[in-house]
Amino acid sequence: MRTIRMLFLTACVSSLGFIQYSQAQVTSQPATLQQVEDSFLVKNYLLLAQRYQVDASKALVRQAKMWNNPSFSTVLGFGSTNKFKPFDVGASGETQYNVDQLIQLAGKRNKTIQLAAAAAKMSEANFDELVRTLRLQLRENFYNIYYQQQIETVLKEQLDNLQKIVDAYVTADKKGSVAHADLVRLQALQVGIENDFADLKQQELESQKNLQQLLHTSVFYEARLQPADLASYNLDKIQLQPLLDSVAQNRPDVRIADMQYQTAQLNYRLQKSLAVPDLHVGATYDKQGSYTPNFVGLTLGIDLPTWNRNQGNIRAAQLQIGSEQQQLLQQQSIAQSEVLNAYQRIVTLEKRYKSFDLHQFQGEFDTLIAEVAKNFSKGNISLLQFIDYFNSYSDNAKNINKFLSNRVNAYEELNYATGQELFKN
Repeated sequence: MRTIRMLFLTACVSSLGFIQYSQAQVTSQPATLQQVEDSFLVKNYLLLAQRYQVDASKALVRQAKMWNNPSFSTVLGFGSTNKFKPFDVGASGETQYNVDQLIQLAGKRNKTIQLAAAAAKMSEANFDELVRTLRLQLRENFYNIYYQQQIETVLKEQLDNLQKIVDAYVTADKKGSVAHADLVRLQALQVGIENDFADLKQQELESQKNLQQLLHTSVFYEARLQPADLASYNLDKIQLQPLLDSVAQNRPDVRIADMQYQTAQLNYRLQKSLAVPDLHVGATYDKQGSYTPNFVGLTLGIDLPTWNRNQGNIRAAQLQIGSEQQQLLQQQSIAQSEVLNAYQRIVTLEKRYKSFDLHQFQGEFDTLIAEVAKNFSKGNISLLQFIDYFNSYSDNAKNINKFLSNRVNAYEELNYATGQELFKN
């Protein structure tokens, strides 16, 4: 039974070591958040596609300003039923020319231009919303990578120190100077930490994949952060009520809902104007078909709104205004609740963050675990105490870095909720 257990532990350690070695072959490129964001703005395909949409919408505004083209028609004489003479346009033949220009009444052209301009603004707001959403994903993954790599560094140091102790115990076990059960317990501890390291590496690879998809690259990044990069993440100059009041102007999704409401109002006015018929103004020339040769006349034409006065479209547009107004109120409510929750989350995290110095605590714990390792090597503490300290150190490193990651991402969620860059250096 003991032999089977030893083989199992050896296989686990060997396989995990192979995973670690394989991953070590991947080279990482050091990068700051600013470098990553600069690359994101010029490489993300979704942003590039949305920029084309913005330009296309602006082109439609220009198109809406164009006047309708005039129409031209002609009549060429073909003689009469008594004497068929194709293209009889000479001195004794008949020729007629007509030019017609459509003139839109009731401000239809201006209303169409206003609708196109509203669509262009909505396209810009859609671009801003896409940037807001993708930037949050970018920063969350960058910060996740940074803190995951910090934990990996701690676990790697643990494994290196533990490996030295295990090697010493293997030598001592062969001489019979230590209990074999103690060696098995140490190897079990090693396997546990190796498992934690492998799980953490998988989490980092998921974050790396998300970042690579946003940047459309195959590069693995080594996230670089300086204390100054995080110094601006605080609520010292931030007040909640102004944030709640400003979401209507700063949140792109609220602006989109507002533009949809305004578009519905513009469409209603356009549909009402469409009930007014347009005017056709033109000129005609008739060579010999009129009461006098070379007749020239002015033509005027207008549709008679007898049956269709656009009643259905007007009613539908009027109802759409009510629908879009409720959608706008709903979006404003969602935005304010997201701001409130993001703000309160930061307040909660900051109480814990300010209650004690996490970095000092981590430093003290590093010193403690180093002393524990020395005293265990000298036999001053028991194996169980050593394992307990070692596991506590691992959990402490994970918990502290997870907390720091949650804290910085909470600030980024407040940026996202407000639609602003509140914490610039």
